[in-house]
Order: sequence, then C-alpha cells, then structure tokens
Amino acid sequence: MTDTGRELAQMAYFLEDAGSLAPSAMAMLYGQREVEAYLEDRVAAEIIKDGADGISFLGTVWNEEDSVLTLRASFQAVLPPWILWFRPVQISVERSVRGFTGFAGRSGIPEIEDSEIVYVTDHGTVYHRDLGCRHLKLSVQQTELDKVEELRNGDGAKYYPCERCWKEGSEIVFLTEEGNRYHQTLNCSSLVRGIHAVRLWETGGLPPCSVCGG
Repeated sequence: MTDTGRELAQMAYFLEDAGSLAPSAMAMLYGQREVEAYLEDRVAAEIIKDGADGISFLGTVWNEEDSVLTLRASFQAVLPPWILWFRPVQISVERSVRGFTGFAGRSGIPEIEDSEIVYVTDHGTVYHRDLGCRHLKLSVQQTELDKVEELRNGDGAKYYPCERCWKEGSEIVFLTEEGNRYHQTLNCSSLVRGIHAVRLWETGGLPPCSVCGG
C-alpha cells in the first residue's frame, strides 16, 4: 500500500488528466492491480478471505483541490479451517500521499529534473542524503534473549520486542546497533532493507533523517 501510494503520487499529474476515467477510479484500479501483483504466491494472501480477489479498494479517492490521494483497502482475515472458534475479522488499511502535479519553477530554483537525489528504504519513514548513513547500514548481531535486558543500542536506548516478528518461545534473537527492537527471524522486514535512489520530490513528503538530513 505504501509503495503503491508513492507510485501514484508520482503519477498524480496524469491522474488529473485522466479523461473519461475519473481520477479516483483510475487510482483504485491501479492500486488493486499493484497489490494483487505483490500478493501473488505470497503466504500472506492465504490469510485473506478469497485471496487477492477478496480485497476491496472502494473508498479510494483523489482530491483534486489539494492534490491528496487516499488509498483505501479492506478485507477479511481468516485462519486455517481447523481453528473452528476463529471468525473472520474485517481489516481496513489506509494510506494518504500528496501528489506531484507539476512545478512551474521560480527564479533561482532549478527545474524539477535537477532535484536533489536522496535515498529511501522499502519500509522507511525518512529520507537520507548520505548513502553511508549509519541508519542505512544495519549491522545485525545475534545474541541470547536473557542478555537483551543488559544491552543498549548505539544511542544508549534499551531493546524491545519487534511488533512484526516477535513471538514468545525463542531463545536466540537478532538486533542492530541502529534500532531499538530485537527480532526472532533474520527475514523480518525491519531487518531486510531495499535502498532506492529517488528525487527529493519523489519521497511523498517524508521528513529528512535526523542524522544525515541536514
């Protein structure tokens, strides 16, 4: 949803000039296609009732007045049939981004094509100006759970269980000096980072990194 929202933010100029197809409808169709492609052959699709086809994007809207896209998706989460007591749970997800709809240029300011190159990660909440920023280079360490309480990260903060991957029962954990969470698996999305070089205006309004953002 986040990646699709960023892509649609870059396509906002074309959404406003969509012709007979309403911009909101175009955004909804594109968002549905991208999310379905992402879920293809992924285990995550198995907990969604009817798989990718069970996701509704009704409510997605493109506000032409302030150029803000709100991408909405809703679906029912289900568990394997042998867990008879579990009933489907309705889940809704929403992402809002401000679209790029053009830049006329001002005296002394370069054209948008010359905008600064910055770096973002797949699940990041900031952009980076320095590719060598310590927040982009995760140094993963392995340790025992009973030792975590005594450890501190690079900023002197304590470690807490990761909200994405942690489950009780593991004796070995993974952590980094840059983060403040410990993880049960090396495959956790918080530890696997894809770094992308983008123009500053393509970050969708992300704030700068506190270390290298300047």
